[in-house]
Amino acid sequence: MGFIGFIAQKHLMKRRHSHFISFNFAISILGVAVGVMALIVVLSVMSGFDKELKEKIIGAQPHIIMEQAGGLENPAQAKDKILSLNLPGIQSITPFVQGQAIIRSNHNARGIILRGNDSKSEDLAFFRERMWTGKFLLNDIEVTNENWFGQEKTKMVGQIVIGEELARVLNVSVGDYVSIISPAMSGKSIMAVLKKPESSLFAVSGIYHVGMSDFDSSLAIVSIRQGQGLYQLGNRVTGLSVRIQDVDHADELKRRLIFQMGPGYIYRSWMDLNRNFFSALKTEKTVMAILLSLIILVAAFNIVSSLTMVVKEKTKDIGILRSVGATAAAISGIFLLEGFLIGVSGVVLGALAGLLLAFRLNAVAQLIEYVTGYAVFPRDIYYFDKIPVQINLHDVTIIIIAALFMALLAGIYPAIQAARLKPVEALRYE
Repeated sequence: MGFIGFIAQKHLMKRRHSHFISFNFAISILGVAVGVMALIVVLSVMSGFDKELKEKIIGAQPHIIMEQAGGLENPAQAKDKILSLNLPGIQSITPFVQGQAIIRSNHNARGIILRGNDSKSEDLAFFRERMWTGKFLLNDIEVTNENWFGQEKTKMVGQIVIGEELARVLNVSVGDYVSIISPAMSGKSIMAVLKKPESSLFAVSGIYHVGMSDFDSSLAIVSIRQGQGLYQLGNRVTGLSVRIQDVDHADELKRRLIFQMGPGYIYRSWMDLNRNFFSALKTEKTVMAILLSLIILVAAFNIVSSLTMVVKEKTKDIGILRSVGATAAAISGIFLLEGFLIGVSGVVLGALAGLLLAFRLNAVAQLIEYVTGYAVFPRDIYYFDKIPVQINLHDVTIIIIAALFMALLAGIYPAIQAARLKPVEALRYE
């Protein structure tokens, strides 16, 4: 094995009179390195997307929603019925109101998703922990202003918590007022809408920052009582939000609720609400992995070409080795080792470069944006305000093993060609 390694190393080194073959090896190593680096970076970003999206979605959305057509009539009774089942893993059950609405300030207006919750609800813990400015307050407050005759008038208005991006679009800050128009209100008479009912006026008590555009730009939170008033639900609610300990078992728990609670209810898990999205993300990750693997495949073909040229150039040397007793297996081992060494060199360089780039990807993106003025990662397109990166050791290991395996396979054809050379014919080769 010692002389096999020595000869393989000599073949890969620069020679005094010719640099062509060693240059080809350098290109092969670079090709493997680029492929490994690209795969590590891209799959780390895709894994980061998956992880960040899942964390934010399960934090901001109910894990399981229980609804009824036309609204849930008796949420307290439905909650007690669920609790009586003694299902494992349930953390909290809270009523909520949710629907579409228009939010309007003195500067702008925008369509939103309006959610009504108890301010101390477990559903809102995710937002309470991510307050950007102000406080998470949903209770009604007294507002005093003057009418046309200079007389002071006091009225009660609700408080609302909105996302940082929505606040920027509306050009509002904590303490400013916004109006909410719901579909139920738009169905009223013109005079009723013009009067702007008190329940439609809200004071901004706080602004949260989740870091995901879907929530920061489109979700506003009010008290459940205000939500019921806006959607004219009376004592009804949209549904119950069930939060569980292990979110990966949401579908299983949903099936048990369907079976044990009986008919009349509609159930949806966070997986149901986002299944197509995560499925598309998984498919995209697979497609990207296949496409980027072609870089390593091209590098493998380059290894085949380079080693085949070495076999032809070293034909006489191979004949000498065979004549002094080297076996065909030893000769083939030389070229298999050369392919493997090229693969190892490319994998080491690519893995180091890929891991370093993945760790510093946001800094690199900021540098490119600073130099070119081009936004590499616009948040309105990619959901997040920075590139999510999650280095998955399982993915990295598979990439390394696959690249080494392809490099080893690339050495098989040249190794067979070299092993088939007969000593006498090889010594006559010019």
